[in-house]
Amino acid sequence: MMTIMVENGINLQLEGNTKEEILSNIAEVAYQTGKVSNTKLFFEDLCKREQESTTGFGGGIAIPHAKSDAVKEVGVLFFRSKEQIEWQAMDGEPVFCFICLMVPSNGGEEHLKLLSKLSRKMIDPDFVSVLKTSGETEILSLIRSVIS
Repeated sequence: MMTIMVENGINLQLEGNTKEEILSNIAEVAYQTGKVSNTKLFFEDLCKREQESTTGFGGGIAIPHAKSDAVKEVGVLFFRSKEQIEWQAMDGEPVFCFICLMVPSNGGEEHLKLLSKLSRKMIDPDFVSVLKTSGETEILSLIRSVIS
C-alpha cells in the first residue's frame, strides 16, 4: 500500500514571490519525494492546469494539482509560503497555504476524489486553522485522515 502523503512532502518555509516560482519549487519537492520523475514536465503540467482556471480556493489556500506523465504515483504535498502570493483566488485574496495533488496521467478519477475530499474540508474552520498555524506532524496526520 503506497503512502499518498509522505513525511518529506511538507515544507512550511516555501520560497517564492510569484505563482511560477511557487509552482516550480513545489515541482522540485514533488521530485524529491520520489513520486515525480521529471521536475520540468510536472511544473509545466501544474502551470497548464492553473491557466485553465485558478486553483486558488479562497481564504489564503490554493490546491494546485495536475495529472501528468511525470507523476509515478498519487501524492499529496503541503506547503506554507513565507510570502503572500497573488493567485487570482476566488475571493481575490493572496494565498500562502498550498495543498498540491499529483496524479499519474492514467490515474483515472483519483485526483477528483482527493480534490473533493479536501474541498469539503475547506469550509471547516478548525481544519483551515491547522493548515495555517500548526506544525508538520499535526498537518501530516490531519491531511492523511481526510484523504484516507
